Amino acid sequence: MNDLEFVTSAHGIPEVRLTVLAVPSSVVLARELVRYTLTNWGFDREVVDDASLVMSEIVSNAVAAAHGHRIRLGCALREGAPLLECWDPAPDLPVRCPPSLTAENGRGLAIVSALAKETGTRPSATGEGKVVWALMHA
Repeated sequence: MNDLEFVTSAHGIPEVRLTVLAVPSSVVLARELVRYTLTNWGFDREVVDDASLVMSEIVSNAVAAAHGHRIRLGCALREGAPLLECWDPAPDLPVRCPPSLTAENGRGLAIVSALAKETGTRPSATGEGKVVWALMHA
C-alpha cells in the first residue's frame, strides 16, 4: 500500500513523496521520512527535529480527518528551505481551536505555526480534498 517516490522537478529541485493509509502508524512513517530526507539533504539537527515534529502534527490531523483512506506526504525544497505537505481526501480544513488545559489533543496546529516559517492549505489539483503545508526555516 505504501508508495515511495523520489523525483526531481524540471528546475532540478528534489522531492520525496510517500502515499500511505491514514492510520496512526503512518505518523511514525511520516516523521521518519522527513528525518531521513532532510538529514540526507544536509540540514542541521534543529531543522530536522522541528520539521519531523511539524510533519507528525500535520499527518495526525490527516489521519483524524480521513482515517483509513490514502494520504500523500511530500517533502521538497522551496528557496532552500524544507517544504512539508500532506494531502488528504477530506474537504474540511483544519481548524485551530483553543484546547482545554486537560485536553490530550488540540495543540497540533499551534505547534505547527510556532515552528514553521509559513503554513497554509490549498485545494488539491484534482479538486478532491486539500493539501496542508508548512514551509520550515532553513
